[in-house]
Amino acid sequence: MSPFGMAIVVPTLELFANEFQSSYSIIQFIISAYLFGLAISQPFMGFLSDKLGRKPVMISGIILFIIASYICMTAETLSTLIFARFLQGVGGSVGTVTSRAIIRDSYVGDQAAKSLSRVTATMGMAPMIAPVIGAIALSISGSPNGIFMITLLIGILILVPVLLFLPETVIKGDPERAQTAWYKNYYKLLRSEIFVGSTFIYGFTTGSFFAILAVGSTVFSRDLGIDSTGFGLVWSSLTILYASASFFAGNLTARIGLMRVLNTGAILNLLAGFLFASLIYLTGTNIFSIVFPLSLMFFAHGFIVSMSMAKAVSDFPNIAGASSGLSSSLGLVTGGLFSILSGSIYAGEFFPIAIIVWLSTCLCYLCFLLVRSGDKKKVLQIS
Repeated sequence: MSPFGMAIVVPTLELFANEFQSSYSIIQFIISAYLFGLAISQPFMGFLSDKLGRKPVMISGIILFIIASYICMTAETLSTLIFARFLQGVGGSVGTVTSRAIIRDSYVGDQAAKSLSRVTATMGMAPMIAPVIGAIALSISGSPNGIFMITLLIGILILVPVLLFLPETVIKGDPERAQTAWYKNYYKLLRSEIFVGSTFIYGFTTGSFFAILAVGSTVFSRDLGIDSTGFGLVWSSLTILYASASFFAGNLTARIGLMRVLNTGAILNLLAGFLFASLIYLTGTNIFSIVFPLSLMFFAHGFIVSMSMAKAVSDFPNIAGASSGLSSSLGLVTGGLFSILSGSIYAGEFFPIAIIVWLSTCLCYLCFLLVRSGDKKKVLQIS
């Protein structure tokens, strides 16, 4: 629900720009508003899921997602659409937060990382198929607003099995969960090198993704002569690679451990960022200079995302909802800022965007070093 709702608008951004006679720096808020809705609400949703349980919070969020989808579908002004996208993000946030918390409730250590990699691989299918489905819905409806009929139906299709089959994993009567004030939980999390480092590994990885996504359809159309359907197919192929890498990373974790898998992903991501900026600078904007480094980057992201998400909640089982919510929130705020930055500085030249992506990969690796430092201190304290 959450990644699908974000990615489905990608093929329609230029059409929305034409329909509302707006600049691209304003139209990209159709994505950014959704991301900030996700980001701002996740700590609150995480806190509520610790206190009230995972299931009631998830059901409420899905209902809000459905209502917001209807408003998006019928919006006649850009301001209404952007506000409804924000509400859609708030509703969609419960899926990300509660699914991670449920996994942490049920598994520990490398097993949690392996389980989360399965979920991440499945979630990876959403941005893979969303642009394609969005393009098909656009061709059928004839209006970019028509794509939100799909998100409305997705919300309904998810709500039914959640109501009927989702178990509650919060243990009732846990004194630490019930008595600790929310601000003390967040203070504890923000003092942890492992939590902060893992969170911003995810954040800067998301940042590079959204920096490209914010201008991707325009670059493919203007520089490569590839229409929105073609862009959706290329983006979907890259996301298949991401989902496959995430699945592979889960299996690899059982053999070599979470930190080695995360290290491998961070190094490959750093290499991909360097190649991306170098090839754009040396050969210009062409299909090879974009798709080749992005293929390596998406493969690396499959290693990074699930491992960093698991690591962020690994040390705090009694506040898994709060840690999941705050981690996702900070990560998505980072991604949203990269999206805004990319949309704001893009003026027909793609090289500045490539530099932003390269910087994000450098910052991602520095955050991995912070996690490794926290891990070493933890081992020393135990010994």
